[in-house]
Amino acid sequence: MSIVLVLVAVVWTDLATHIWKDKNRVIQSDVIEYYGYLPAAFIYHDLSLNFRFQDKGKYTVWATELPNGKAVFKYTMGPALMYAPFFFVANELAGPLGYDTGGYSPPYRLAIILAALFYLLLGLLLLRRVLLLFFTETIAAAVLFSIGLGTNLFWYSTFEPGMPHVYDFFLVSALIFLTFSWYRNATVWKSLVLGVVMGLLTLIRPINILFVLFFVFYRIWRTKDVNRRLHYFMKHYDHILVMLVAGFLVLLPQLIYWKEITGRWLYYSYGKEGFFFLHPHIIDVLFSYRKGWYVYTPVMFFASTGMIFLFRKYKTLAWSVVILAVVYLYVVSSWWSWWYGGSLGQRALIDLYPVMAFPLAALFQWIAQRKTVFRKAIAILIFLSVLLGAFYNVQYYFGAIHWDSMTRKAWFDSFGRLHPTSHFKDFLQTPDYKDALLGKPEQLKPLQKKETFEQVIERIKSDPKWYELIKDKARKRNISVDSMLQLDARYILNRESGK
Repeated sequence: MSIVLVLVAVVWTDLATHIWKDKNRVIQSDVIEYYGYLPAAFIYHDLSLNFRFQDKGKYTVWATELPNGKAVFKYTMGPALMYAPFFFVANELAGPLGYDTGGYSPPYRLAIILAALFYLLLGLLLLRRVLLLFFTETIAAAVLFSIGLGTNLFWYSTFEPGMPHVYDFFLVSALIFLTFSWYRNATVWKSLVLGVVMGLLTLIRPINILFVLFFVFYRIWRTKDVNRRLHYFMKHYDHILVMLVAGFLVLLPQLIYWKEITGRWLYYSYGKEGFFFLHPHIIDVLFSYRKGWYVYTPVMFFASTGMIFLFRKYKTLAWSVVILAVVYLYVVSSWWSWWYGGSLGQRALIDLYPVMAFPLAALFQWIAQRKTVFRKAIAILIFLSVLLGAFYNVQYYFGAIHWDSMTRKAWFDSFGRLHPTSHFKDFLQTPDYKDALLGKPEQLKPLQKKETFEQVIERIKSDPKWYELIKDKARKRNISVDSMLQLDARYILNRESGK
């Protein structure tokens, strides 16, 4: 029943907003690059992306210019592989339905929305299957309801369905399901599928290679278990080999793409962006008003608390959950932009939700065994945290939560409000991306109410993706880049001043 409620809420939101009809939605921001592989390969047959210079006005392509005259996508092609089946259907139907077949018209945007819905359903079904191995139907339903509606997974299943998180949610759920099954009875088929899942997870977000920790440490909680695991792996070396080969084959298209475009098999496409492992922002990631996980996804605080009860009853599962969660949190917190740009809450930790479902279920189980008054009090508190998490999605939609500049004062000013107040912007503080990129302490500054013409131009030029978009528009209009810069800057100033 909880899965039905989640799906009804997602579908109702999709139908109520019709975001696929808006040319500036769905294929937006980072998704422009995630998705770009598909039209480049299957419509324009040009992975060098030279087609972006054509004055067709059908598409926006973001990529990094290379000295060899080619351009390379910053992000890996994992999400594109997940969209692909839906993209091919849209590509077949777009023409007969009277839409543009350039890859960016409404059918293609709708395809991504349907892909997100499909993988969300599969992820919820798989997660339910594995939860039922340890917990009752009621507890499993409560967990699925809490994660499906009470977290930012809902936002990335509806308003930003092209972002990688809902696809990772499905794949991590599949990894957990296959891990349980593989250790019960390792077969070539299970090993093959496990390798594909691990390969896709890594190809969507390279950091997700860390999920192999769950597979390796599952059912290990004593020292002697380590030796047993090593013997088990040696006994099933052929299955491990199948797994590794399958994972490599999934990654191979990316390696070939890099070799063809950059001349190198391995290419670090993030430029100066990187990790600062000696200075992780763990406290900020968990508790800050800007993007704190426990602030904007409060049910995950209860899930973290549930680790205690998971250890008490399911030690063979608990260690794999804790090791993965701690290592993943540390790595995520070490990224230069620990707030991960514009987003609702800590989007980088959404991928952990299937794993965190187990300690959350363990907490629910413990509560169910307590005395009535205490059980009701804690249950109400958790339910309120789920409602608050759901409400954050609505606030973010209406602008009562800012994408990267929230502060304590701004959070309290918006608390309980659907829309931002007239003085909400007075409480915002913008992070200094340039200092963060260098690993320097952040110098926060108030969100500027009104920029000068020159400041808007400088802001555009300091954003590589935005500046590339300006260049594309200049080429299409056959005017100079400076002229296009001035036109866009003037438009932005007029829009912000209400003219």
